Amino acid sequence: MASKKLKQKIYDSLKSGYFSETTDLVDVSDGFDDLVHVVIVSRKFDGKLARERHNLIWSELTKQLSNEEWGHVSLSIGASPEDVKTL
Repeated sequence: MASKKLKQKIYDSLKSGYFSETTDLVDVSDGFDDLVHVVIVSRKFDGKLARERHNLIWSELTKQLSNEEWGHVSLSIGASPEDVKTL
């Protein structure tokens, strides 16, 4: 299980940064062992390719977390609300 402190720090860094809109959904959950999964649903991903979405998330993570901390993120998914509606 991932550290609650680390999960909260990841959440706080994303919500205080680029994904700070009230409509931006950020979910940080346990991955395998001590790893963390991050899922973000935001209009900021509208019209962006998967690589662009990935780069937006990682740009935010690497700005506010140490190498050790962001090294615990094993999965990051960025989706627009339209993507979620089609699922």
